[in-house]
Amino acid sequence: MRKREKRKVLLSFSLLVCLMLSFSTPLSASIANQQCYPLNQSDDEIQNALDYLRTLQNNDGGFSNPGEESALSNTQWTIMAAVAAGENPHEWMNNGHSPIDYLRETANMVTGSTDYERMILAVIAAGEDPRDFAGRDFVKELKDNYLEENGQFSDFTYTTIWGILALSSAGDDVSKSAKWLKAQQNEDGGFAWVPGEKSDYDDTAVAIEALIAAGESPDSKVIRDAVGYLKTGQNEDGGFRYFGTSPSNAASDAWVIQAIVACGHDPKDKEWTVNGNNPVGHLLSLQQSDGSFYYTSYTKSNPGYMTVCAIMALLGKPHPIKPQPQVQPEPTVTSTPEVTPRITSTSTPVPASTSPQPTPTPTATALTTETPSASNDTEVAGFDLLSCITGLLTVAFTVVIRCKSKRP
Repeated sequence: MRKREKRKVLLSFSLLVCLMLSFSTPLSASIANQQCYPLNQSDDEIQNALDYLRTLQNNDGGFSNPGEESALSNTQWTIMAAVAAGENPHEWMNNGHSPIDYLRETANMVTGSTDYERMILAVIAAGEDPRDFAGRDFVKELKDNYLEENGQFSDFTYTTIWGILALSSAGDDVSKSAKWLKAQQNEDGGFAWVPGEKSDYDDTAVAIEALIAAGESPDSKVIRDAVGYLKTGQNEDGGFRYFGTSPSNAASDAWVIQAIVACGHDPKDKEWTVNGNNPVGHLLSLQQSDGSFYYTSYTKSNPGYMTVCAIMALLGKPHPIKPQPQVQPEPTVTSTPEVTPRITSTSTPVPASTSPQPTPTPTATALTTETPSASNDTEVAGFDLLSCITGLLTVAFTVVIRCKSKRP
């Protein structure tokens, strides 16, 4: 082979190697980004929790705690947890009914801002359109009935947190509401369930998720201060309390884990470890043999809700929960929403007490959903790279063959 021909071959293979190296970093990153965190969907802890949730489905397709009738909130939460675990809630059937069927049948039971907000988040997670579901536009109704001129939803901080999560998931502009929420931050960096009250860790964690969903940078002062406050709520067992000196519980663990992940941090890092314990390990310690989760190490309360919270947190899925690619709806993006004063004065009931309770506080049932991607693509990571490499190999071997054919 002549020197010129050898140079052609070497040039072709050098180009191939360079391109492979240049693609290696983004390919690795793409593969890494597909990993679930802190657990994987196939892990026994997640599968056992899902199996437990299936035992809570009633004949009408809805969900409840053991021995109870189906409830709208339980069903909405279960839909979000199922989607977070890669499941299609349309396929969770009992007696021919799915949880989506149950939502359609009970849509007239939606009352209060948090019902609307949870409905929007669950419907979007399921791949349905909240602007046209069961013959209603839940996005418009939420704004018309509960969105104030200043950006506040209903009367409380937690209802505004939910409103930000719901409308941001629907593609609406929530900048005014996010501005209002930031103004409610207490001096200690935390947030309370209502303006003027002491901070608590549940509301602060969900406020972090809502602000990040609204576009706030995790490096901003408001987020850094809120994260700093969260760190003061970690107990010696690695878990988190609601506020005061209450024991670590599953709901608080879950909300804080989701907030940490939303900020791009690892809840198992040393900064979230106390005496060798972290919130992930503590949350897992509350799982029972049937797959459910206790509220505390000695209290079984609202096991269905505790289990859905744990599933989303342990899979590293902060709110809002995105729909699966195969059922993802087309997002409707609106600019600044029209604000109409709410038409009811008693929109959402005030919690009876702000002291720690064995059942989650209203904010602990916070909703957060990320804006559905405008793309329905489900391309395999690295597919373009493989196509490129195949093409370059073809070119390289073609050069070799031609060179050989020209040899004397």
